[in-house]
Amino acid sequence: MNQELIASGPLLLTSEDGVHVLELRNPPANALSTGLLEALSRALDLLESSPPGALVITGGNGKFFSAGLDLIAVLELDHAGVEMLLSRLVKVLLRIFRLPFPVVAALNGHAVAGGAILALAAEHRVAAQGDFVVGLNEVQVGLPLPAPLFEIVRSQVEVREVGRVLLAGRNYPVEEARSAGLVHAVADPKELRDHSVALARKLAQVPTAAYSRMKQLLRSEAEFRIGTQELDTEFLRIWFEPETRKAMHEARERLRKKK
Repeated sequence: MNQELIASGPLLLTSEDGVHVLELRNPPANALSTGLLEALSRALDLLESSPPGALVITGGNGKFFSAGLDLIAVLELDHAGVEMLLSRLVKVLLRIFRLPFPVVAALNGHAVAGGAILALAAEHRVAAQGDFVVGLNEVQVGLPLPAPLFEIVRSQVEVREVGRVLLAGRNYPVEEARSAGLVHAVADPKELRDHSVALARKLAQVPTAAYSRMKQLLRSEAEFRIGTQELDTEFLRIWFEPETRKAMHEARERLRKKK
């Protein structure tokens, strides 16, 4: 029996026989806006206070799982605004990364930049077949990753691939994304949700304490590197470099022409 737990704002959280499904609803691209990040924070409060057997995160039925930060909007922010948004983004993604129960990302469409990191915060990733891409393209607009988010990526992508993935800044077609370790499996779009919920339900049958501890150990090296430095001041400095601003403005104009 399905039960709606949060059904307002830019997300929907439902319970399906012990498995919770968190669906992003921030059209057109499920951008990680301030509003969506605040809604995710509230959902995480609920998930942490009353842990489900497992969690599935999806972008619904659209063409985007998430396009990451809204580049058109964030370029208007001053230093304080960028710092606040970055802090919220890092905190939310780290909270997902640290959830002590199974988390499955069901990539219904494109997952790029911050959207790809949202997917990588989950330990299991299933992507829909189709003309979709998964990638970390920040370097193409003159940005590194904030250090804590870099550690999420480094812990989740195979060692032989992570440098290539980050330094090239490519968006990978789904099958290439699987070869690079960005996703683990590919499913028919019509079956993606059911496939992901079934996987989550199977993982929920693993004894909770054992799963949680194993997940904690797998992430321990990343957590050591993250330490208490959840805000990357060097990233903020680079964000406002003239070369970076020029690259981001050019990327924004390309996005506007596409729209």
